[in-house]
Amino acid sequence: MHWQWRSNPTTAAEVAELFNLMEAIYEFEWKGGIDKWKWKACSTGEFSVSSVKKLLAAAPSPISQVKMHWKVWTPMKCKLLVCRSIINRLPTKYELSKCGVILQNHLCELCDMDVETNTHLFTGCFFTVEVWNRVEAWCRLQPLVIFDVADLLQITSSQPFSKTAKYILRGIIYAVMWAIWIERNDRIFKGKRRRPIEVVESIKMSSYFWFKHRSKLKSLLWVDWCKYLLDMV
Repeated sequence: MHWQWRSNPTTAAEVAELFNLMEAIYEFEWKGGIDKWKWKACSTGEFSVSSVKKLLAAAPSPISQVKMHWKVWTPMKCKLLVCRSIINRLPTKYELSKCGVILQNHLCELCDMDVETNTHLFTGCFFTVEVWNRVEAWCRLQPLVIFDVADLLQITSSQPFSKTAKYILRGIIYAVMWAIWIERNDRIFKGKRRRPIEVVESIKMSSYFWFKHRSKLKSLLWVDWCKYLLDMV
């Protein structure tokens, strides 16, 4: 396949769009003829709602074992990132290389030690592990055992907190994943690098701003958010 670009994809959004395009056409085989629409799920080639229901009932769900909560106080961009991470649809270096995208290397930008996969980026990288450890100390969580993204979404259920505290914690987890992804992109596309402690401080600030403006709970003060957080609710 030969690409003729007006300009090479450079931003995170452009690379993500390229990834989605490659995924859509990867197994396509052109056989000539006239283009026409055909619904493959039905023998007549015509679309029907009943055929869609049969497909959904028969297809295994990639997130069947993970409960994705959408009623969270973080922005939609954070929730979409978490959802894409659960089903392994983020343009990590490993996934891009599978689609034929030529990269300088396949190593994780945060640790430069292992291949950048979805699981490694959010749970296996030593940089990410330090971020999670600092969040664990900040929120006074019980020791976390994390092996993959599914474990991240199970953190709230494993903590002996109130319903309100779990609601707050779930948003913080989404905000942490967003911050990790942004740090990764900033290193690739902007050449900016931060230490784990700086990333966690940015998480505290952004999550507090989102929580104060997007949730119905307005009583938490900034000083409490930074020091006591879940002990206050």
